[in-house]
Amino acid sequence: MKHNDSYTIFFGESELLITSDMPSERYDIVDAEAFSAFSQAKIVKIVENSKCVAVVTPSPKLTFEALKAEFKWVEAAGGVVTNVAGDLLMINLRGRWDLPKGHVESGESSRMAALREVEEETGIRAEVVDDEPLIYTYHTYNTYGAWELKRTTWWVMHSEGGKPKAQSEEGISSAEWCERASLHERLKTTYPTIKRLVERYVLKTSDYE
Repeated sequence: MKHNDSYTIFFGESELLITSDMPSERYDIVDAEAFSAFSQAKIVKIVENSKCVAVVTPSPKLTFEALKAEFKWVEAAGGVVTNVAGDLLMINLRGRWDLPKGHVESGESSRMAALREVEEETGIRAEVVDDEPLIYTYHTYNTYGAWELKRTTWWVMHSEGGKPKAQSEEGISSAEWCERASLHERLKTTYPTIKRLVERYVLKTSDYE
């Protein structure tokens, strides 16, 4: 799976795209050479002042590594889980619809972490379908004054059965199977990374229009 031709990093609702191709006009372009030397504070300020920022560079990976060095790096993993009916397993976390995911613990692979998090957060035992992850998503957040950059590795899974049960102690109010017809409405109250993931890899274009 190609995942270093471009990188999309979300800062809340704002989006930073690092790419080798000229993006659409909705992006404000930032000089790649200058960007690689920016501090964390300047990167955050630039992105927060614009809804969509793009860095066009012949080497997205090198530019991304320069960005990464300015943040605390966090690895997470999650599951895109469906049942025999094709319904998607979703959780409601602090008032937003989400997919089960969490930090990769010491000694775990992302695959192991994703399976563990799905079961812990929803009570559903699942199996991973493919040998390779579906996609990587990136987002930043400020925790007690420290900016972190999180990469979440997403694995496609099938449920082995059971009824979802929310892990309430983690702030999850519900865990449910969501029919395809209901996804459009739920994506209105989700995070940008989850919306992009579901739209691109779960929904067909005709279903979403």
